[in-house]
Amino acid sequence: MMSADGTQAAANGTGPARIMIIDDHEITRAACRALLRTEGADVVADMAAGDQAIAAAAALRPDVVVVDVSPAAGAGFDLARRLRGLAHPPAVVLTSSADPAEFGARLDGHGFVAKAGLCTEAIGAAAPRASLPGRCRTGYGR
Repeated sequence: MMSADGTQAAANGTGPARIMIIDDHEITRAACRALLRTEGADVVADMAAGDQAIAAAAALRPDVVVVDVSPAAGAGFDLARRLRGLAHPPAVVLTSSADPAEFGARLDGHGFVAKAGLCTEAIGAAAPRASLPGRCRTGYGR
């Protein structure tokens, strides 16, 4: 259900959360997409990082964008900052296979969910303004 301003009504509990997945690895995106859909989320897009991801987020206006980050690369962190600057910014949840302690201040106030624990419940806890189903059936990587 769309609200008057065109966004998904997930924040008020009348529809499933709209989630976008940004990860450079296609197989990871596919696994994450399948898991989140199984748990009741509406995965509206999944793609690699880049300008096309920002344009898609601006057009689709997801409730939450899950962004893969790496301790060695800054692209995911830059993308998260750019998502915050959108006219209708989504909640941004960072994810990685690395330990969150490796990122320190680079998390910059964004929620974080380890890839091994990625599920709607964990994303919802990391992005409390988004209304996500409160269940983890399996979790990515479990």
